Amino acid sequence: MRTPPPLRAASVLALALAAAACRHPEPRTLFLNFDAEGSSRALTSGWSGYEKTASGDTFVWARAREAALAVTADGPADRLIRFRAWPFGWEGAPPQTVTVWVNDVRLETLTVWEGPRVYATASPGPAWKSGVNVLRFEFGWAEAPKDRIPGAADTRTLAAAFDWIEILPIGAEDSRQK
Repeated sequence: MRTPPPLRAASVLALALAAAACRHPEPRTLFLNFDAEGSSRALTSGWSGYEKTASGDTFVWARAREAALAVTADGPADRLIRFRAWPFGWEGAPPQTVTVWVNDVRLETLTVWEGPRVYATASPGPAWKSGVNVLRFEFGWAEAPKDRIPGAADTRTLAAAFDWIEILPIGAEDSRQK
């Protein structure tokens, strides 16, 4: 019985490189701050122009019952979508809801409470594809300030304001808190 010849270093290196090429790269974190420099190409439909809070933070209003973003992803991977938002409000306003979608996959419906807060929803790997993906927000309602607030002149319909959105590989949020 013959024993096979020992593997040479070059063969081992070639096998290791081939195996590494077959693995999917670790998905990267995507952060969009809603300002002209950081997110203008990502806003596809349903958004207002950039505004600032009294403290100078930039934000945009979702100005329709649906607003969408185009985001580039490295391919299928479980991800966490986090965003800081607050609803348009008036005396007696009903709670605002938002349903989050990635491409055509419905993730979750969240209640958007009064005041700026951070919200999060998980998205399964198969919802994502390599290249451009559509992140869509569907709101329970959108109303014009002029129709709800005495003396208001703003005729835009507003659903919720967004300060930023962050898309993280699942597990990355744990390492950031350490």
